[in-house]
Amino acid sequence: MSQAMPYKLSLQIILLSLALNLLGATLTTLMNVPLFLDAIGTMLSAVFLGPWIGGVLGLMTNIIKGIAYTPHSIPFAPVNFAIGILTGYLTIYAKDFRRPLIPLAIGGIVGLATPVLAAPIAAYLFGGITAHGIDKYVVALFNSGQSILSSAFWGRIPYSLVDKIGSAFLVYGIVHGWKQAAETRFPILSRR
Repeated sequence: MSQAMPYKLSLQIILLSLALNLLGATLTTLMNVPLFLDAIGTMLSAVFLGPWIGGVLGLMTNIIKGIAYTPHSIPFAPVNFAIGILTGYLTIYAKDFRRPLIPLAIGGIVGLATPVLAAPIAAYLFGGITAHGIDKYVVALFNSGQSILSSAFWGRIPYSLVDKIGSAFLVYGIVHGWKQAAETRFPILSRR
């Protein structure tokens, strides 16, 4: 095998991951569903290529989305960066991404962490309204008497959990689909 092969495979994973993020984000925007689906590729690249590549890919996703069609995505770039960092380091800590409990745990941890980062951005930069499917839940919580920060946080929790656990299981499926190549080229995934 040539030395260029790992680089080419890594580049393919990065491009696939970016495409998955942009496709997921576009679908949720067009369909106005209360999910994000813009971190599937971030998590995928973090599992295969490590936390920093996953983080940078997440950052790039939000910047590209912001330039292309949703400018309000750019301030949330640090959130997608954190998703890559968390997913990558949790995968390293778990030493495996092939058991079903691992994506459940990683998705759950990331799903709880992201509203902590995203709620202040949504509340203080956008008044809680971010032109996203979850806005109606944030508004309902605000109208019930909660503060805008509390509404932005609690309105995101259930959807973030579903989104990140679902994304982690999609990555789990991809890891299994690429099992042989992954174990050969990415030894961290073959550790028990």
